[in-house]
Amino acid sequence: MEKKTGNRKVLHAADIHLDSPLRKLQTYEDAPVDQIRGASRRALENLVQLAIHQSVDLVVIAGDLYDGDWRDQNTGLFFVAQAAKLTQAGIPIVVIRGNHDAANLMTSSLPLPKNPDGSEIMMAADKVDARVFESLSIAVHGRSFRKRAETKDLSKQYPKPFSGVFNLGLLHTSLTGAEGHDNYSPCKPQELTDKEYDYWALGHVHLRGEHGIDGGPPIVFSGNIQGRHIRESGEKGCVIVEIDSRDRCTPNFHALDVVRWDVCQIDARTIDHPDDVMDQFEQWVTRQITSAEGRLIVSRVAVSGPTAVHNALHQRRHRIEASLRAIAVAHGGGQVWLEKLRLKTSTPTHAFAFGDLDGPLASVAQVVNDFRMAEDRVETVKQELASLLSKLPIELHGYGEGFSSDSMGQTDELVASAAAELLGRLQESESTSE
Repeated sequence: MEKKTGNRKVLHAADIHLDSPLRKLQTYEDAPVDQIRGASRRALENLVQLAIHQSVDLVVIAGDLYDGDWRDQNTGLFFVAQAAKLTQAGIPIVVIRGNHDAANLMTSSLPLPKNPDGSEIMMAADKVDARVFESLSIAVHGRSFRKRAETKDLSKQYPKPFSGVFNLGLLHTSLTGAEGHDNYSPCKPQELTDKEYDYWALGHVHLRGEHGIDGGPPIVFSGNIQGRHIRESGEKGCVIVEIDSRDRCTPNFHALDVVRWDVCQIDARTIDHPDDVMDQFEQWVTRQITSAEGRLIVSRVAVSGPTAVHNALHQRRHRIEASLRAIAVAHGGGQVWLEKLRLKTSTPTHAFAFGDLDGPLASVAQVVNDFRMAEDRVETVKQELASLLSKLPIELHGYGEGFSSDSMGQTDELVASAAAELLGRLQESESTSE
């Protein structure tokens, strides 16, 4: 094959999580389940189309191609079909396994197409592997995870760069650690820089970001290609690395997602009436539709901070959420779906103000205020949460983590929110029984 001179392009992607189950979708009312569940496949199709359209020279995937062992062969067959489109277009692929599709997790396998030069797509798990594409003057160094919990720094085993070619390191790693991600194959940017490679293509952390050191090569997390829940909000995709004739490179992001999760953040200090929440959401929807370019928008409305209408917000919570869903339908044109409304507000003085109450409501308000002033309220709340968690399925126990005995503010916020909603429901009950 004739050697390519001048500029080259490498598409760097990671964390595709093909056919990720998205188990909680069915719990949401009127959720577009099929559209969201098929999003990982459509995003992978977008990746293949982008690579062909951009005349990319090489595709690298930095781990977690799959979300785990397949439920059936269709998941593997789908990737085989997409990989074949690339190789038939003359574009080679290199893939490493990550913690979700580590070698010992995958009991199923299918023959993968060979690259145009006859090399294998999947890199080895028992050693640091290498793919040298002489026609591109590019060498890819990488190692698949052998087991899910790979806690050793695999980068230490990567060899010195090959001379006369562009050296790309392919690694699934938490780097120095990232919130929400297990600490797998940890290493430091300086240690990667010292390897003297030209580019590091990283996977595992789903938030896109560059971690290179001044004077060193780009060290890049491309992020996942499709968000799977509200914590993976914003645009998702891949990075195309443009390499010039002197092996200098520039990474550029390209969106691939077909479903975009996003949060409408509302500062409660800007709210004078509960209806203001609907007004701000309507304006936000209009802006998001323009920027989403036809994608489905899965939205959450999060209202936080102090506000004089704290009690009213919690008391009318279900009515407000219903109105927000109506706005999503009326103004979204089928492009917007509301996941939920989340209220994390407080009164301006962080004191309870329930207005003029009498009878049982006044008694409830007094109990809440007494609890608010109790010195042992943090410990009491911890004990109550522990009791509640003991009655939940084991997979839900993580929701109680992070509550410390020093979090007085967290306790008061929790009590304020619960008190406002409790009194709101009691007031609604009284009004309907009259």
